[in-house]
Amino acid sequence: MSKRLLLIITLLTVLFFQIPVVKKYTLESANSLKNSFSSFITSWKVIYEEYIDQKDTLQKVLEENKFLKDEIQKFAVRYATCKDLKYFRYINFPNLVFTQVISYAKLPDFTEVYINYDKPFKTPRGLVYNNMAAGIVVKNYSNYSLALLNSNEKTSYTVYIGKDKIPGIFYGKINTIKYIPKFKPIKVGDLVITSGLDGVFYKGAKVGVVTEVIEKKLYQEAKVKLFYNDLNPEFFYVVQTPLEKIQKSKK
Repeated sequence: MSKRLLLIITLLTVLFFQIPVVKKYTLESANSLKNSFSSFITSWKVIYEEYIDQKDTLQKVLEENKFLKDEIQKFAVRYATCKDLKYFRYINFPNLVFTQVISYAKLPDFTEVYINYDKPFKTPRGLVYNNMAAGIVVKNYSNYSLALLNSNEKTSYTVYIGKDKIPGIFYGKINTIKYIPKFKPIKVGDLVITSGLDGVFYKGAKVGVVTEVIEKKLYQEAKVKLFYNDLNPEFFYVVQTPLEKIQKSKK
């Protein structure tokens, strides 16, 4: 094709698009194409943002499901432990924490156990089973703690004896209450409960019944038959803060 012919075609094309009708149609087509492309981009942007939102929502749902699954597993473990305990009883006190026995602390001593109580503390905490005093928690090791059962010689806590709530101190292993005021009458068969005045237990956890009264020069002593049988320790409640202190703090 000659240069002259190419020039003529180019000029005719330019002149053709300068015709008002053709020019108007061309501009409208270009604008329409531009708008269509813009709408296409906007639509894909909306779709992409919805995808991102759905992805984030799905991730949150998956995380929540994992959390719920973990909680259900924890509950299942607790339920599996409790359902086989014939005399299990839930105690609805705000200051009690459910704990399980991990193992004996040092065999052949069956009076010390490790429990999965992971909260730090400075003074001994009471150990309760079905509202019966079972021992004391004496030391925390970060994610577990050492508990001494009633049969341990280092276990001690304050108690009340009988209807008149005569005070004394219970000592483990020998199952004896010492330092009972001599002028206060006590008798065989009297109920023994925790006093809660030492900050270890709340008031009213059952300890046992008096089986023998021993007269001393300055005080009385009493032998006790304990309610809690610590031959098969499985789970307990730990007294975090005595209930009386919680009630006083609310006043």
